[in-house]
Amino acid sequence: MTWSDLARRAILGCLCGLLLLAVCIVGCRRGELGLSLYPLVQAKAYTVTARPAGVDGLTFPRAPEAVTVEVDHERRPAVLAAAAPWRWRGRVPPDAVLHIGVQALPAAWQAVHALEAVVTVHDEEDGREREVLAVARIRRRDPPCWLDVGADLGRYAGRRVTIEFAASLSGLPAAYRDANLVAWGPVTLQSAGRQRTRRASRPNILFILVDTLRADHTTPYGYKVHDTTPEVQRWLADRGTVVEHAYSQAPWTLPSVVSLLTGRHPGELLGADLAAFGIPDAVQPLAERLQALGYQTGGFVANPLLHAGAGFERGFRTFFAPPAEVEWLRKHADDLNRHAVPWLRAYQDQDRPFFAYVHYVDPHDPYENPDMIGGRAQFMPDYTGPIGSDWIHGIYAGKLQLSDPARDIPYIRALYDGEVHYVDRYVGELLAALDPEVLADTLVVLTADHGEELYDHGGWKHGQSLYEEQIHVPLVVRWDGHVPAGKRLGGTVRLLDLAPTLVDAAGGKADPGWQGVDLLPALTGREPPPRRPAFAEGMSGGPLRAAAVLDGRKLILFNREEPFHPTDELQEHLWRVDLARMQRTELYDLASDPGEHHNASTVDPPLDQVIDRQLGRELPGLWLVPAALPAGGRLSGSIVCARAPQGWAPYFLGPGDRVELAGTRLRFDLAGEGAGPAGDLEKGVRLLGDCGGISVVEASLDGRPLAPGDVRIGAGAAPWSGGPIAAAALRSPSWPNDRPADRAAATARLRLWALDESGAVERRRTVDPETERRLRTLGYIH
Repeated sequence: MTWSDLARRAILGCLCGLLLLAVCIVGCRRGELGLSLYPLVQAKAYTVTARPAGVDGLTFPRAPEAVTVEVDHERRPAVLAAAAPWRWRGRVPPDAVLHIGVQALPAAWQAVHALEAVVTVHDEEDGREREVLAVARIRRRDPPCWLDVGADLGRYAGRRVTIEFAASLSGLPAAYRDANLVAWGPVTLQSAGRQRTRRASRPNILFILVDTLRADHTTPYGYKVHDTTPEVQRWLADRGTVVEHAYSQAPWTLPSVVSLLTGRHPGELLGADLAAFGIPDAVQPLAERLQALGYQTGGFVANPLLHAGAGFERGFRTFFAPPAEVEWLRKHADDLNRHAVPWLRAYQDQDRPFFAYVHYVDPHDPYENPDMIGGRAQFMPDYTGPIGSDWIHGIYAGKLQLSDPARDIPYIRALYDGEVHYVDRYVGELLAALDPEVLADTLVVLTADHGEELYDHGGWKHGQSLYEEQIHVPLVVRWDGHVPAGKRLGGTVRLLDLAPTLVDAAGGKADPGWQGVDLLPALTGREPPPRRPAFAEGMSGGPLRAAAVLDGRKLILFNREEPFHPTDELQEHLWRVDLARMQRTELYDLASDPGEHHNASTVDPPLDQVIDRQLGRELPGLWLVPAALPAGGRLSGSIVCARAPQGWAPYFLGPGDRVELAGTRLRFDLAGEGAGPAGDLEKGVRLLGDCGGISVVEASLDGRPLAPGDVRIGAGAAPWSGGPIAAAALRSPSWPNDRPADRAAATARLRLWALDESGAVERRRTVDPETERRLRTLGYIH
């Protein structure tokens, strides 16, 4: 293909709208610069020839175009113009700073050797020669990136000037020198000292997420081994509020971030196939909500799982996400700041507030960073053992063994701490990019999607367990003048509470579909923290595991009897590890045992009910659950469905329970465990697929046939009439709320219902090939 063909296609593509949207020059009102290039271009509020003398505004040599351009995996709204100079004329406000972003269209680089952008200013009031404000250069052999530069215009305050923006494309054929091939964006002129009239109730919002950061390895949460997060302490904890007990809804990135961006439990939004995980089309994520409220939005994520095809770009006008390459996990916070910091500097002082989501991938494995000393952890440089910074996945997979655990485990933790310390520095750099006046008007949230196992309970990395090191995450909030400085907030908080909280702060309305609650009254001190339990589940494939936390007590359930057949060597290894270390029920008093070392070996019925109610909203099928079985008793029998189920799944059954499915008949023999550790545990069976109702119910307790009054059906736990049960009578949108308060006085012995999803949000079930490719590339599925 010739250059002529390529250029023609690029230009036609722009003209036809294949590239999308927008950008800006922003500034004053009432005599100060108050222009937005994107609306002006759309409204054609510019001239294509020289303006008459004394008239302010924009002048282009030919009509520009509003587009979206992707360079270096970052999509930016931009104005596409010719290389020939274009100009802005106007009066410079006090303390003005100019920010410029520029690049050539990717197609142009097939012929162009180099790009040079030059920005000059001419002071019209004293007739001085033009001054060069900024120069940006890049060559074809250089790594592609946006060129971001800035210039201080403080010395021109109050003066009428002409600012000229020019680009030269070395090697561009003469026939295309007038084509719109240079993308400018963002270009902003802002005044740090001007009064911002919007500030009363609409803060900027900066959401910082540090991937794989466990709370107990950070300075604000009392970590004493190393001072891992001094910048977070200085910028946020000392000047804001530390939420002491915040919990993720899943122990790995995809479901956790889906939950925190939507305010809903991920198990209700996602199907069983990991390759379909993402934000459902029917659910509006946080960025879309804030964009609709008038926020300028930018998303910058370093984890390759959060790509555009899975819906994570929705609502972001500027969006950066890396490709599906393992080596991108070796890039660090400095690389992400290269994208996020210029955006913050450009948009921080505008008439519109901004929302920035900045998702660092450190300290996700591999545990390496530029601060390491001779390849060793900066916190243990004298370590002489064999462990390398990239060993952790091999240890997790059982391929690499620790020769001296007493020496090697502290070193692995030091490697992890070094990663935390490294990202902390760049969190500080990110916050320092905001002018103090702007930061004072910015609601800053710092949290994590999940934590990391460091052999606390015999495991490594994340995604397998629901212990504190996996789901207890840091949450620090700063909003000067609103959220008290140096405060610690108790109570149980969920990450799904963040979307309602931030939308409230932005002046938006609550969504009745949210399962999270608004924390702003508690954060500002107007009300005590809401008393809500935190629920979390594994969602990484394999047998079901779930947890509930409330008032310092935590229940973890593991579906040990679920049939599971590992499909590869890694799954088989992890399954053996989990069977050896996880019990069917684990109950902990976190106040006296924060490390979860002393399992109470019993069940907390209120926490069990939290798990049941949530899983009852998520897991489809026909449920069969015994009620109030006496200790040592056995409930046995069978049900016959109108249609053959696709299969069956146990729900926290014990080793003494027996279930068999043959065609349309399910036979069961379930033991009462009232005197044992799992005596108060709800358990049962789920039949999968559409069973079409029940034609026969036969059940007995210790040989005595159940009467119709012993069986409850459907949502209201209505008594059974003794005959066939229609599918409609079985439907319930959630777990029936009829748990007996007094087991001895309870009359019902069996409950039957089918999950009714007719009113629920349609889950994301369609496999996305790109999500599957990324999960495979990064080792999440095999």
